[in-house]
Amino acid sequence: MQPLQSFALLLTLSIVCGMKPYDFKGTTPGIKEIILGRCAQFQQINPLNRVPELYMDVDCMKVWKLFSNSFAFKSTCNGELKEKDYAPFFNLMSRKPLVDRTLFWSKTYEIAHHYTTVQNNLYTLEDTFQGYLVNGLKWCGCKNCKDGIDFNNCDNNCSFNTSGPFWRTASRLLAENAKGTAYVMVNGTTSSDSVAYSQTSFFGSIELPTMGKMKKVKQLVVVVVNDLGKTPKEKCGKGTVNELVSDAISAGITDVKCIDQPRDTLFLLCAKYPNARECASMSTVETIKKNKAQKQKKVGKVKKFEKTG
Repeated sequence: MQPLQSFALLLTLSIVCGMKPYDFKGTTPGIKEIILGRCAQFQQINPLNRVPELYMDVDCMKVWKLFSNSFAFKSTCNGELKEKDYAPFFNLMSRKPLVDRTLFWSKTYEIAHHYTTVQNNLYTLEDTFQGYLVNGLKWCGCKNCKDGIDFNNCDNNCSFNTSGPFWRTASRLLAENAKGTAYVMVNGTTSSDSVAYSQTSFFGSIELPTMGKMKKVKQLVVVVVNDLGKTPKEKCGKGTVNELVSDAISAGITDVKCIDQPRDTLFLLCAKYPNARECASMSTVETIKKNKAQKQKKVGKVKKFEKTG
């Protein structure tokens, strides 16, 4: 059976069984075809590949083989997979510096990527070839599975043992490529059991220390974004955002700037949630009502003048 036919069969079975592809407990069905397709799409039609710093020209089958060989036939839960196992794959990736164009994020995945879509001069990890290839996918290996890939069960407690080394390596590479001014977007309205910045996060434990070590980033701009309808619990100079600034300075990035809820991020949030109270002054409906009220007020003044004139 051809690979695409296999993928179609998996999707058909998922529909018949009442399951969606992302409900599968094992490796994402059709992962080989997805990666081959994304590889070709990125190189042939994705505008990101027109950016010199992100440009890739690689053999997609070679990409798949190096990626799958990294984890195939390795157990997920016993710590058998290390970052070095992904080294042959990452040796293919671009190492061109991103000058003033790198955006890191922590607990702001959605708004960060909406932002880079609009502000197309900044790029996240998921905009790079390696991040683009596997974003949203799940994978794990096993010794006795066909082709060494487990499509039945990537134990949730251990699945990060497979993808974790990949994302750690990818995060480190992005930080190594960052140069000039770098940006990080954090959330000032996290839940009660979370914080805007943590030293154990990917940014705190890998990306920030790596930027400090490389000494190529001269300025870090911290962007604090707040979810609409929530009272900010952390902001510039307060809470873990202040710790982030301190850690950046300790890492050797002495020029650190912090901005609370900049207007451009607020505009993006309001475009998606126009009825939020923070967006009332920007709403088209509210603007129409305001203009109508002002017009009626002017008419009232004219009539009053005519009566008294």
